[in-house]
Amino acid sequence: MTSGGAPILDVRDLSVSYETLSGSFPVLRNVNLAIRPGESVGLVGESGSGKSSLAYTIVRYLAPNARVDGGRIDFAGMDLLVAGKSTLAGLRGKEIGVVYQDPSTALNPTLTLGEQLIEGIRVHLSPDHAEARRSALAMLERVRLPDPSFIMQRFPHEVSGGEKQRLLIAMAIACNPKLLIFDEPTTALDATTAIGIVDLINDLRRTMGVASLFISHDLGTVARVADKVAVIYAGRIVEHGPVAEVLGSPRHPYTRMLLASIPNPHGGAHRRRLISFPGEVATKAGVDACCVFSGRCPFAFDRCRTTAPELAGDGHRTACWLASDPLLLPAQGANQRRPGASDGTPVLEARKLTVAYTRRRALDRPLGRPTQSVSAVAGVDLSIRAGETLGLVGESGCGKSSLARALVGLVPYGGEIVSEAGLFRDAAPLNKSYRRMVQIVFQHPDQSLNPRWTVGDILSRPFRLYARGTADVKAHIAETLDLVQLPAAMARRYPHELSGGQKQRVAIARAFAAEPKLIICDEITAGLDVSVQAAILNLLADLQDRLGTAYLFISHDLNVVQHFADRVVVMYLGRLVEERPLHGATITAPFHPYTEALMSAAPVPDADVEARVVRLRGPLPSPRARPPGCPFTTRCPRRLGPVCDTAPPHRIVASDHSIDCHIPVGDLAAVPPIWRPLSQGIAASSSPSNEAKERLE
Repeated sequence: MTSGGAPILDVRDLSVSYETLSGSFPVLRNVNLAIRPGESVGLVGESGSGKSSLAYTIVRYLAPNARVDGGRIDFAGMDLLVAGKSTLAGLRGKEIGVVYQDPSTALNPTLTLGEQLIEGIRVHLSPDHAEARRSALAMLERVRLPDPSFIMQRFPHEVSGGEKQRLLIAMAIACNPKLLIFDEPTTALDATTAIGIVDLINDLRRTMGVASLFISHDLGTVARVADKVAVIYAGRIVEHGPVAEVLGSPRHPYTRMLLASIPNPHGGAHRRRLISFPGEVATKAGVDACCVFSGRCPFAFDRCRTTAPELAGDGHRTACWLASDPLLLPAQGANQRRPGASDGTPVLEARKLTVAYTRRRALDRPLGRPTQSVSAVAGVDLSIRAGETLGLVGESGCGKSSLARALVGLVPYGGEIVSEAGLFRDAAPLNKSYRRMVQIVFQHPDQSLNPRWTVGDILSRPFRLYARGTADVKAHIAETLDLVQLPAAMARRYPHELSGGQKQRVAIARAFAAEPKLIICDEITAGLDVSVQAAILNLLADLQDRLGTAYLFISHDLNVVQHFADRVVVMYLGRLVEERPLHGATITAPFHPYTEALMSAAPVPDADVEARVVRLRGPLPSPRARPPGCPFTTRCPRRLGPVCDTAPPHRIVASDHSIDCHIPVGDLAAVPPIWRPLSQGIAASSSPSNEAKERLE
């Protein structure tokens, strides 16, 4: 939805820098951006490109060491850069609403959700408490939160991430603002929750006519929510235009590399190497005299290093000297699997595995009240073969991480775990041989790396625990760092001195230091920007090709799993509902209705493809109230009737492909495809000119 008229927000030649002990670091360089009422503009780029700094500058919420070096920010005819504190206080929350990336840090943990929502309404609109409460309930209904009265009584830690994000949106729209700023609102959410947030944002634009700035590194989500997109790199906008043109026919090498670094299952390029960026985002003032991307661009030539190009063009604008040249990115190529790496021999099997958590409040203990057991994993059969990658997908709360923790002995389990290190049954302790053979890499390296230890100390721990004989520990640490493409000097640094991607590489190195046969990767690319994600996926593929290590790759991003895994199992409410092989092509019918919903929710950054979105019926049920029979029956868009309240049959579709569903396989096979091509492709696929070829060579 777009509308004409004057922009509600008009950023002109905005430059911002941070003063540090090492000097001045520019974060925004002559940024120009306009948003009209009812229009949504996406802002994309890597971490460190200046996206959040632009958002904070607009609302004048910068750090004390920030300095505005020039420019103007017009909002509804007012220059925000010269507005006083009282004026800004009246605008924030009333005229301009902001939705932050992490709702857990944006909400007060000591106040109920209702108190926090009512407080904002009373501050800006000054109604009495009863009227403010009625407005708050209406806002919660508007953002489609179930049982608003109950939600208002809860504290932030008592609701899910998606519910907290919806509450932040309710707080942002409570006073009918003219502008909404979304700063990575879907980054840490699973696909079905994220698409619900996207639907909500689009609905608010239609019903309220509000302008929005949508900041993200996820180009697929931006394609679903934005009318226009601006690509920012090192504080400078390098490409800007209608979202279909920028994503369909990108002109700037940086935009092309961003798109090429994202797994696109529709393209069928299974386990190909993704484009990864050399070096880091330029931050120093010296790049102002040249193209800011010249240090990492594969097409840069002398002019790029001496003269900065202006953002030029009509409608679709690009800051590049080669904007009109159909450049071809470096060949990516497919990763070659090790011969015989996956020969069908299981490296680990789980049989009827269960995980249950016993919850008992401290106040109940003296009263002798019974404990409450919540089942997170309910009888899972799983086999992981030597040298293969098994993907495990499902929404947050489906039991994926509980299964992973049971397989490494971090939580008690029922059933059997079978490996060459032995058979373990019903919470039997896992022996040292098994613990060496099965390692895990967690989602957040900040929470899994000891902040008091150097990288060398962290990597020496598994070596000292499992190494045989007397070997040189320092040499082993250097070899392990080299394995994950980090310099040996990194061993002297502490985790807080590393970037997010470097910390994740250290976590991967720690897992490989034990020389395992299976590594469990638990959401290790969630929250990473696309370039870092591409580098991590390439690294894992290279290590598997070299060492033959098997992976259990857990993710809520089905695009990543389709790109990277050999087989995939789909988990819902603690049960596996589908298992199928991945042969390098887009997943085709037949598939379980839940798999269909996950696929349709996964954003594809391809303007040449239209997705058929499948909406689920209601939120994920609590494990405490798991539906009888088919666990998916309460949300299934293809529910047959009362028969779905009974346990579904286990249907064998083909080798390695089974579905637990009452719907006949023939009917599932007749389901229309998720993605539909719209045209013949994008201009970026054309051949480069001879001059471009020479520069690339």
